[in-house]
Amino acid sequence: MIIKQDVRPRVETFIKIRTEFEGYHCYPKAGNIDTRIKFLENRHRHIFKVEVKISVNHGDRELEFFLVKWALQEYIKSGEQNNLSCEMIAMNILNHHLKPKYGERFYEITVSEDGENDGIVTYYPG
Repeated sequence: MIIKQDVRPRVETFIKIRTEFEGYHCYPKAGNIDTRIKFLENRHRHIFKVEVKISVNHGDRELEFFLVKWALQEYIKSGEQNNLSCEMIAMNILNHHLKPKYGERFYEITVSEDGENDGIVTYYPG
Protein backbone atom coordinates (compact mmCIF):
# COMPACT_ATOMS: atom_id res chain seq x y z
CA MET A 1 0.00 0.00 0.00
CA ILE A 2 1.38 3.39 -1.00
CA ILE A 3 0.39 6.34 1.11
CA LYS A 4 0.54 9.59 -0.74
CA GLN A 5 1.57 12.50 1.42
CA ASP A 6 0.09 15.89 0.82
CA VAL A 7 3.23 17.94 0.28
CA ARG A 8 2.60 21.59 -0.35
CA PRO A 9 5.32 24.10 -1.04
CA ARG A 10 6.06 26.43 1.84
CA VAL A 11 6.92 29.99 0.95
CA GLU A 12 8.13 32.46 3.55
CA THR A 13 8.88 36.13 3.02
CA PHE A 14 11.48 38.18 4.87
CA ILE A 15 13.19 41.53 4.80
CA LYS A 16 16.80 42.07 5.79
CA ILE A 17 18.40 45.32 6.81
CA ARG A 18 21.99 46.15 7.69
CA THR A 19 23.64 48.91 9.67
CA GLU A 20 26.75 49.43 11.78
CA PHE A 21 27.96 51.39 14.76
CA GLU A 22 31.20 52.14 16.55
CA GLY A 23 31.47 50.61 19.99
CA TYR A 24 33.81 49.53 22.76
CA HIS A 25 33.71 46.48 24.95
CA CYS A 26 35.85 43.97 26.81
CA TYR A 27 35.79 40.34 27.93
CA PRO A 28 36.89 40.52 31.59
CA LYS A 29 37.80 36.84 32.13
CA ALA A 30 39.09 35.98 28.66
CA GLY A 31 42.55 35.04 29.99
CA ASN A 32 40.97 32.39 32.23
CA ILE A 33 39.85 30.54 29.09
CA ASP A 34 43.15 30.80 27.22
CA THR A 35 46.10 33.09 27.89
CA ARG A 36 46.38 33.87 24.17
CA ILE A 37 43.15 35.91 24.37
CA LYS A 38 44.00 37.80 27.56
CA PHE A 39 44.23 40.98 25.47
CA LEU A 40 40.42 40.88 25.14
CA GLU A 41 40.18 41.77 28.84
CA ASN A 42 41.17 45.33 27.88
CA ARG A 43 38.56 47.72 26.54
CA HIS A 44 38.82 47.74 22.74
CA ARG A 45 37.06 49.25 19.73
CA HIS A 46 35.04 47.61 16.99
CA ILE A 47 32.77 48.59 14.19
CA PHE A 48 29.82 46.40 15.13
CA LYS A 49 27.92 45.39 12.01
CA VAL A 50 24.28 44.49 12.53
CA GLU A 51 22.07 42.51 10.19
CA VAL A 52 18.41 41.87 10.99
CA LYS A 53 16.16 39.44 9.12
CA ILE A 54 12.42 39.77 9.88
CA SER A 55 9.51 37.72 8.58
CA VAL A 56 6.76 39.63 6.83
CA ASN A 57 3.22 38.51 6.08
CA HIS A 58 3.13 39.77 2.49
CA GLY A 59 5.50 41.09 -0.11
CA ASP A 60 4.08 44.58 -0.47
CA ARG A 61 6.20 46.45 2.08
CA GLU A 62 4.48 45.35 5.26
CA LEU A 63 7.69 46.62 6.87
CA GLU A 64 9.49 49.23 4.80
CA PHE A 65 13.29 48.88 4.68
CA PHE A 66 14.18 52.48 5.43
CA LEU A 67 11.76 52.81 8.34
CA VAL A 68 12.96 49.56 9.93
CA LYS A 69 16.61 50.57 9.48
CA TRP A 70 16.13 54.09 10.84
CA ALA A 71 14.26 52.78 13.89
CA LEU A 72 17.07 50.29 14.56
CA GLN A 73 19.70 53.00 14.21
CA GLU A 74 17.79 55.15 16.71
CA TYR A 75 17.71 52.22 19.15
CA ILE A 76 21.38 51.28 18.81
CA LYS A 77 23.69 53.43 20.81
CA SER A 78 27.21 53.92 19.55
CA GLY A 79 29.81 53.86 22.25
CA GLU A 80 30.24 51.78 25.35
CA GLN A 81 28.95 48.21 25.19
CA ASN A 82 30.61 47.28 28.52
CA ASN A 83 31.06 43.51 28.76
CA LEU A 84 28.44 42.63 26.15
CA SER A 85 29.26 39.97 23.58
CA CYS A 86 27.87 40.13 20.04
CA GLU A 87 25.22 37.59 21.07
CA MET A 88 24.21 39.75 24.04
CA ILE A 89 23.94 42.85 21.85
CA ALA A 90 21.76 40.86 19.42
CA MET A 91 19.56 39.63 22.30
CA ASN A 92 19.10 43.22 23.52
CA ILE A 93 18.07 44.31 20.02
CA LEU A 94 15.57 41.43 19.90
CA ASN A 95 14.01 41.87 23.33
CA HIS A 96 14.11 45.63 23.75
CA HIS A 97 13.55 46.85 20.20
CA LEU A 98 12.31 44.36 17.61
CA LYS A 99 9.70 42.37 19.54
CA PRO A 100 8.16 45.42 21.26
CA LYS A 101 8.02 47.34 17.95
CA TYR A 102 7.09 44.62 15.42
CA GLY A 103 5.54 41.90 17.58
CA GLU A 104 5.72 38.13 17.49
CA ARG A 105 7.33 36.95 14.27
CA PHE A 106 10.57 35.30 13.14
CA TYR A 107 13.76 37.30 13.72
CA GLU A 108 17.40 36.58 13.02
CA ILE A 109 19.86 39.13 14.37
CA THR A 110 23.54 38.96 13.48
CA VAL A 111 26.07 41.22 15.21
CA SER A 112 29.67 41.07 14.11
CA GLU A 113 32.91 42.57 15.26
CA ASP A 114 34.28 44.40 12.24
CA GLY A 115 32.48 42.05 9.83
CA GLU A 116 34.81 39.25 10.87
CA ASN A 117 33.20 37.20 13.66
CA ASP A 118 29.45 36.95 14.17
CA GLY A 119 27.12 36.33 17.08
CA ILE A 120 23.69 35.21 15.87
CA VAL A 121 20.35 35.07 17.70
CA THR A 122 17.37 33.44 16.01
CA TYR A 123 13.87 33.80 17.42
CA TYR A 124 10.97 31.57 16.38
CA PRO A 125 7.57 32.77 17.60
CA GLY A 126 5.72 30.35 19.84
